[in-house]
Amino acid sequence: MAKAPLKYQLINPLKIRTDPSDLDFPQAQTLAEEKAKSLCPASRLVCWYDATTGESHPKLECSATGKPGWLNYAESCNCDMTVDINDEQFIFIYLSQP
Repeated sequence: MAKAPLKYQLINPLKIRTDPSDLDFPQAQTLAEEKAKSLCPASRLVCWYDATTGESHPKLECSATGKPGWLNYAESCNCDMTVDINDEQFIFIYLSQP
């Protein structure tokens, strides 16, 4: 059985499209931060995923359902905002409530 695309699992995704040919992680993080702060100045980055390298934070194992560990962690922290850049090339998950 194929696992579901991340887009069906993300928490309130806000999509950003930009030129992916030269976008790196620091640039993507800046874009995500600007978007999150424009909606909620007190938002705090909790988790991220970089599909170009496969890196994520925090580094946790997938659950039995196949959901990535970093996404499970975001849900357990009650995160409520996701910035999805270039269709899951970079994903940043925020907590907007203190």
